[in-house]
Amino acid sequence: MTDTTDATPVPPPEDPPRPTSGPRLGWRAERRPSPGFAHVLGAVAGIFAVVATVAFVVAAAGDDPQTVGIIFSLVLVAAAKLLGFRAPGPVRSACTAALVLAVPVLWFFAFAGGGSFGRGEYRGVLILTAVSYAALYLLGWTVGRGVFLAGTLLVSTSWIAFEIAGNGGGLVPFQDQLSSSASSTVDVGSVGSSGSSTAAAVVTILLGLAYLAAGAALDRRRLVGVATPFVAVAAYETITGAVALGAQESTLVGGLLAIAAGAVVGLVAARGENRRASTWFGAVAVFGGMVAIIADVAPSSAAGVGGIAAAFAVVLGALAWRLAPVLGEPDDGRPATPATPATPATPATPATPAT
Repeated sequence: MTDTTDATPVPPPEDPPRPTSGPRLGWRAERRPSPGFAHVLGAVAGIFAVVATVAFVVAAAGDDPQTVGIIFSLVLVAAAKLLGFRAPGPVRSACTAALVLAVPVLWFFAFAGGGSFGRGEYRGVLILTAVSYAALYLLGWTVGRGVFLAGTLLVSTSWIAFEIAGNGGGLVPFQDQLSSSASSTVDVGSVGSSGSSTAAAVVTILLGLAYLAAGAALDRRRLVGVATPFVAVAAYETITGAVALGAQESTLVGGLLAIAAGAVVGLVAARGENRRASTWFGAVAVFGGMVAIIADVAPSSAAGVGGIAAAFAVVLGALAWRLAPVLGEPDDGRPATPATPATPATPATPATPAT
């Protein structure tokens, strides 16, 4: 007779060890938190807490809200830090959202509460907000939370664009609104030379591309949590910078630059891990750029618009069909399944000699 024994199953190879970011950033460096509706509702509650605080400041202080605004804002920041430390879950989400908004509000009251808001005050708000966000990202129970890293990158980029643009303004959030709605003592600068605005747009694009490169490198190291703020801010800065730069020339140039920026953002996001929002953001930018081209060409008939749109449909469809296998995208959006390792062959058992 021949002895037969079952082959011992060979366990599949283990995944390569994930790189660690050290104890400072914790698990948030490697993965994003799970989505949760209750936690999002908590964040909305934190936003309303900041709105209520500002409203109470206006009601209590009248024409000179500086002192009251600083005190109320400090109390809100301290309460959010303490409560978030002691109460995890949706309450902590509320505290995180409150901190994101209360920090710039605090510095705004510190610099602009007296009624004068010029370039120096605006610079102070931007710099101290970026520094505060960076500290929150690295210290305390808020450590590793991507929203604070994203805030640091976004506000820092706005400050750099503000400095380069000079009195020409530039890609700085709320600058035009501040200069148009505040008193005559405000001198932020909203209209200036096209050269300074062009330089600010170019620098914004370059910073956006640098953030994209950093996000792609972090994705390759499987540090998804750290990469996410870089990719998100990069998508915004690259596309808005491209649109602003192109709009200074013509609608056609703006559309072409929007298509280019959207394509770069979409390709980098597609190579990352589950970057659905950034991928859609890039695709929307491509669509918007093509719509701008149609508007600039302005065909005289509906048939002309239809012809251009049909051409765009054919080009995009063919490009998508060719890109899908290159990017490794599964058919019909099915999750990609890892290849099953081949089962090793069972060695032959030598025959038992006859007796």
